[in-house]
Parts: sequence; C-alpha cells; structure tokens
Amino acid sequence: MSDDLYELKQRLGKLSNEELIEMVTVAAKDYRQEAIDYAKKQLKYRGVDLSKVNAEHEEAIEESPLEPEAESVDPLVQGVPTKCLCGGALRPATLVAERELTIIFKDNNEERFVAVLACSQCSQISLVVDSETVVPD
Repeated sequence: MSDDLYELKQRLGKLSNEELIEMVTVAAKDYRQEAIDYAKKQLKYRGVDLSKVNAEHEEAIEESPLEPEAESVDPLVQGVPTKCLCGGALRPATLVAERELTIIFKDNNEERFVAVLACSQCSQISLVVDSETVVPD
C-alpha cells in the first residue's frame, strides 16, 4: 500500500460518522474518488446504512434552493468575495491549460498560481492570484 493511501485511510478512520456522511454526500465533489470509496467502506464497517443516508440526502437536496453554495473550501479563495456584482454566486473553477494556470510578474519574474471564480448568473469570471504558494520549477 502506498504511503499516500495509508495516510488517507488513517485520516479518514479518525473522522466521525457525521463527517464521513458529509464527505460522501454534500461534499463529495471536493474529494478524490478513492477517498469517497474508502469513506463509504468505513461507514459500512461502522454499521451505517448508506441507503438511508442517501435517501435523507436526496430529501435535503429537494428541499434546498437550486442556488449553488457561495462558500468555497479552497483556501486560495478564502476572503475573496463570493457574490458577483450582478448578485449571483461566484463558483470556483479551473481554466484548463497545459498545466495549472499561472501568472509571471514582470518586475521580478515571480510565478504564482491563479484561481478562477465564475458567476452562476452572468458568467463573469474573476481571477485570484495565490500569493503564498510558490510554483515549483
């Protein structure tokens, strides 16, 4: 077993049932498939009936508004406005390029990653520079 997979299993094994349930339902889009799969196995091992969890989650989705969540778990966009000028929610996204999108500053040739937020109503995009993470060579 690879070190990464072992660490993943150790970390997920320490989560509460509620945290694992949230992970496999409302936050599933934020995790790798292998993490979701292991979280489901962990819940099954703990005796949690996933069919009931999924049914409850479907009911909650039907009762919730269709507007996407404005909050993001990405630390790069924390503190960045989550609403567009039009009032729509800004959604985190990725601009596809050969690799992750970066910006190079002309004054010192410093290279930084760029995050993208897209408005769910008017499709306007905002770019945010990650001033903490150094782009590896």
